[in-house]
Amino acid sequence: MSDINADGGDRTPARPRGFDLRILIAGMMGLYGAALTVLGLTDGRAALAKADGIRINLWVGLGLLAIAAAFALWTKLSPQRPPGQD
Repeated sequence: MSDINADGGDRTPARPRGFDLRILIAGMMGLYGAALTVLGLTDGRAALAKADGIRINLWVGLGLLAIAAAFALWTKLSPQRPPGQD
């Protein structure tokens, strides 16, 4: 049920629109980042030799986790608003 204020306008609080793509992006980057981080921590000698001793999976995984955290923070600090309330 919605409430009507004195000037006839609707007083129901505005809900955010249903789907925010930033949440999906943060989730996917976080998932891939976690998988690469674990893989990077368990790399064998052959994988390290191919990458000149750099744990590339670990560094890329940590980078993806940082990007996922940035997207999640962006979503939290700047939520979507319904049209007309900008």
